[in-house]
Amino acid sequence: MNATGDASYRRWLSAIVIAAIVVRVALQVFAELRPALFDFPDSHRYIRVAQNIAAGRGPIDDERMRAGTDPLYPLILAIAPLFGLDDAPVIMRFGRACNGAFGVASILLLAGIARGLFDRRSALFAAALLALDPILLFFNALVLTESLYILLLLASFYAIVRIRVDLAETGTAPHGWGLLAGACMGLATLARSTNLLFPFLIAILLQWFMNSNAARAVPIRRRVLMTSMFLFSSVLVLTPTLIRNHKLYGRIVPVRIGSGASLMEALGPWADGSPGMNRIVYPDFPTHADEYERDRICRATAIDWATANPGRALSLAWAKLKRTWSIVIHAADYASPLLKLACWMTVAPEFALAAVGIWLNRRRPAILALLLAPALYFTLVHMVFVGSVRYRVPAMPLLFILAATAIVRLLPARVESRPH
Repeated sequence: MNATGDASYRRWLSAIVIAAIVVRVALQVFAELRPALFDFPDSHRYIRVAQNIAAGRGPIDDERMRAGTDPLYPLILAIAPLFGLDDAPVIMRFGRACNGAFGVASILLLAGIARGLFDRRSALFAAALLALDPILLFFNALVLTESLYILLLLASFYAIVRIRVDLAETGTAPHGWGLLAGACMGLATLARSTNLLFPFLIAILLQWFMNSNAARAVPIRRRVLMTSMFLFSSVLVLTPTLIRNHKLYGRIVPVRIGSGASLMEALGPWADGSPGMNRIVYPDFPTHADEYERDRICRATAIDWATANPGRALSLAWAKLKRTWSIVIHAADYASPLLKLACWMTVAPEFALAAVGIWLNRRRPAILALLLAPALYFTLVHMVFVGSVRYRVPAMPLLFILAATAIVRLLPARVESRPH
């Protein structure tokens, strides 16, 4: 019966993956026909940095901004110019193709996470939600970091779940899972610098998560060692960036420089909670200030404004929260009645099912904490920085798992899959 269940699971998962590939290829074609819909300013910055990497100048925007962009995604895009495909439209096309591959791989990882935590049916429903969710599909066609970041985040979570599964089944787990989870989390930070503090939250949850299986308590020494492996590899991956930035600025800078300007975008008399770097009125910079010093001045300016205007800063935090978790997309180019209807028909049910899933799994707090950690973390981050639907996207796949558990409970099955 187990073998039959596994064969059925593989067939259904294969069908979901094929469907995911088909819709992503169709979206690539549509993006070629309507390129303006998928043209974001950040995409051109990533392409410019990729061209500089391929030319041997390193991950720079230009000579004034030598560490202003998260380096991992441009490093991948730089593969195209290395083969002579150095025109911006061609790199854009290559980036979309990479994102499609990242999206399909993410479906398999999400299914593995859901199966490890719950059962086969939950894994299949979660995979189907990720395969066909319109907003995540849309981001697969944008030359932005979201698809890569989601892949790395899910790879880290898959390794973490494997730790728990192995501990539950055999009483031990290879340290390689901890190292892999940390390495993927470190790479995720190189793809999206706002991830910098997330590994420390996960390290705390990992202690609890490893010991949450009632059938087998895990000795604290083993938990500490595994968590240490996780943190060690997540920091180790950042070492090349640390060394490079120390050579450039003589200071310890683990990720890109630019948080000061981003903070000014979010905190100032011009701020309304939405993205808008063009609205910023920058302070005067010393003539010879480098980008590190300029960023420090921007950060201090934003903090000073928030300190002087605490009421307005709190109001902005609430506005950012609403934008981040809005059912509809606020950007003017994507606010047509048809797109709003599509969001209400897909996002609203996903949120409702995830809420039901939270309630159904309320007696499994360690699992809930792990699955909700990205949503909580990025909500807090973007109550400080600007809010946008884009910034909740990485949290959605794990919420799909909770939604899938609700679907499994609501839909009858002729044969229940046994938990794995």
